[in-house]
Amino acid sequence: MSKRRWIFIIMAALLLLLTACSSGGQVMDGEDMVRSYTQISQEEAKQMMEQDGTQIIVDVRTQEEYDSGHIPGAICIPNESIGTEQPEELPDLDQIILIYCRSGNRSKQAAQKLFDMGYTNIYEFGGINDWTGEVVTEMPDMDTSQESEPENPQGTVPAPADTLVGEFDFSAEKVLLNSGWEMPIIGTGTWTLSDEEAENSTYYALKAGMRLIDTARYYQNETGVGKGLARAIDEGIVTREEVFITSKIYGGDHDRAVKVIDEALSDLNVDYIDLMLIHQPGSDDAGVYKAMEEAVERGKIHSIGISNYYTKEQVEEVLSFAEITPAVIQNENHIFYQNAELRDYVKQYGIVMESWYPFGGRGHTQESFENDVILDIAKDHGKTAAQIILRWHLQDGYIAIPGSSNPDHIAENYDIFDFELSEDEMDRIRGIDEQRRYEHW
Repeated sequence: MSKRRWIFIIMAALLLLLTACSSGGQVMDGEDMVRSYTQISQEEAKQMMEQDGTQIIVDVRTQEEYDSGHIPGAICIPNESIGTEQPEELPDLDQIILIYCRSGNRSKQAAQKLFDMGYTNIYEFGGINDWTGEVVTEMPDMDTSQESEPENPQGTVPAPADTLVGEFDFSAEKVLLNSGWEMPIIGTGTWTLSDEEAENSTYYALKAGMRLIDTARYYQNETGVGKGLARAIDEGIVTREEVFITSKIYGGDHDRAVKVIDEALSDLNVDYIDLMLIHQPGSDDAGVYKAMEEAVERGKIHSIGISNYYTKEQVEEVLSFAEITPAVIQNENHIFYQNAELRDYVKQYGIVMESWYPFGGRGHTQESFENDVILDIAKDHGKTAAQIILRWHLQDGYIAIPGSSNPDHIAENYDIFDFELSEDEMDRIRGIDEQRRYEHW
């Protein structure tokens, strides 16, 4: 087969990808999100390129991006020059494909197309492309010998085999986000906590086994969260890669958001934030969201999302300008306000719902804890009302982040993986719903 034919094959494979990118795209089907889809760093990609020429890098960018720099050894195909000729035959399907795209969604879409073509070993890397060198416009010689898949480097999150986007894995205590990163399904919130309290809450949560910590710029306690994380790392309780940090920023404008993201990284004393959310609808959501997308490209943020968006119309407004689909919506959700309609609606985009105030919030927790249905189920399982409520959240598809500064309560909140609610019990709790919110931000 001619080298020209090889180029047309790759170009045709990515044609539908680029069409989808312009309209937001779709998340990958679960059966295609397999272990062979792995995120790697640019340095690891370089190392792979130094092997025996059996790898292909497909670099799909706009013409401007294409002109600004190339990856030595890559096949760089500008978006505007994608060919339309359909391949008459496929190449051998034991090659490793490396994909570079500007956003997580483009990577997913490209990987999906290549899965459809039959490729099985796909590695994706993103962030700023600062490599220099001449562009290679011809295909490398093909070596069809089977190679074993390399071990996943520390800090990357391969999608587990047979795991669906948005599906809760109770054995791993995680959910696969549409960004390709895994997020713990239970964690601790730090709203109203001082820096000192947030430090201790973070430390004791990590010591108890939780791996998700939620904070925000507005809380003014990111410094405390960072200190608690550092303390747990210093004592060998966790590594940075094992902990999932969420923060939030308010609306404003693009330039202000860029500055605020850098300030959050500094206060938390981390190199990246696992999830950044727009705290609530504001004056320039599109500008703020764009700043978060750019931070994803630079590796400063792994996943992005929104908070306190309660209607389909609000979500659709974000989707209208988002290049990277939100991974998470964090809202007020509890047994009296379940908002299952929105939770089910956003599933089509691979968006996961997360609950702040899972007990109803300060001043209202006793209404939840003293509910007759909850107490009856708690008695049957030998668990507390809080544990029944949190288990219900997880089984119904909500990540939960109950807030506490009490080490005993934090440990109690995490002790919910040794029992399961029946479908009848789940339905009884669903029946408590009154669509009653306590906050109206």
